[in-house]
Amino acid sequence: MAGSRSRRQLKRQRGRTADGRDLRPAKRTPDVVRVNLVERLPQDLLANIHGRLTFLDRIAFAVVCKTAGHPMNLDETSTPPWIVFPGETEEKATFFSLVDSRAAAARTSDLGMRCHVVLGSSFGWLATADELGGLQIVNPVTGQHSRLPDITTIPFLDYSLTYGKTEGHYCLNMEPFLRTRYGGLPVPVDEHYGSMVPKTSTLTAGQMRQWFYRKVILSASPCRDSYAAMLILHQNFGVPAFATSEHPAWKRDGATGEYISKLVATARINKVAKEEGFNMVHKDHKYLAALPDGRLVVVLKYTSEKRMTYHQPRKWSCVFKVQVLDAARRRWKETRDIGDAALFVGMSSSFCVSTAAAHPGIKPGCVYFADDQLEQAADERQGRHTWDHHSPDDEKKIPE
Repeated sequence: MAGSRSRRQLKRQRGRTADGRDLRPAKRTPDVVRVNLVERLPQDLLANIHGRLTFLDRIAFAVVCKTAGHPMNLDETSTPPWIVFPGETEEKATFFSLVDSRAAAARTSDLGMRCHVVLGSSFGWLATADELGGLQIVNPVTGQHSRLPDITTIPFLDYSLTYGKTEGHYCLNMEPFLRTRYGGLPVPVDEHYGSMVPKTSTLTAGQMRQWFYRKVILSASPCRDSYAAMLILHQNFGVPAFATSEHPAWKRDGATGEYISKLVATARINKVAKEEGFNMVHKDHKYLAALPDGRLVVVLKYTSEKRMTYHQPRKWSCVFKVQVLDAARRRWKETRDIGDAALFVGMSSSFCVSTAAAHPGIKPGCVYFADDQLEQAADERQGRHTWDHHSPDDEKKIPE
């Protein structure tokens, strides 16, 4: 017994150095094999799991699936409304769910999001304009992206490279462009100032995406490889252009006869009320959306700033009117009741959702609006965008 104790002490002494460090060999740990379980799951099971999650959880799940080689689409029509904001860094974006009032961050695509201005959103995809005025569509979660036709494929619009510089400018020939816009009819002339149409309009790349472009709308999800895109220009130009995934060019409305539709003009906006004040500023905007039953609605937004004296701060106010399209009479009819639906309107995108059961966190009969001007959205020095809601039954003006 004593001999065995002596042998153990001698063994411990041999396993140590003079400074007391233990030199005995470390125990061997078994190799750990890391396996992504998502790789072993079938696609139909992943789709079933994906459909049971909330939107923000779907974003995280889609990122995991993409890493495992199973890209998931986020373009279902049942997806609740969400907003994307720039993140703290260019590598990430923040997604906010209007229903859950929760936010989540996700890595964005380098080619599709950085230094881009958002011009529209459809089916979970964003339409953006880069620093050179180029247009593309991108999925902010999966990173998929595709270029839209070059803007110079629109007739009468050319790009010229400035001598000695890496950036150029766009030049629009106004006379033939306006002839196309008004279908060959004479261009309207101002009764006080006469014709003020310039021969050409020259724009930089920054001005193209902040001013010339108004909005981009997709007819279907790009995941289906067959879709059409409509580009709406600034109201000073007023001509929409169309492109399909099969043709690498923008086409003017009515130029080729390929796009035929019945157009219904919105009545000219009149001021809600004539108010007297010092230094008054009025701004009017129109937003087009579709109700859950398919009827088109136009939301008229009237904003004004006024102050009675020079030393008083400006008072901001906002009033909405909602009109529904009467397809039989081809007229817009004002309404004060949109049922259990809720309207979301903004420069980049406008849509309508039903609040019954599917989206209980959204107030019915309300208009949610974004205070977003495209010129401000492209300039980081401007203030943050704000969201609010307004009920058609409430005649009170909304404070800022």
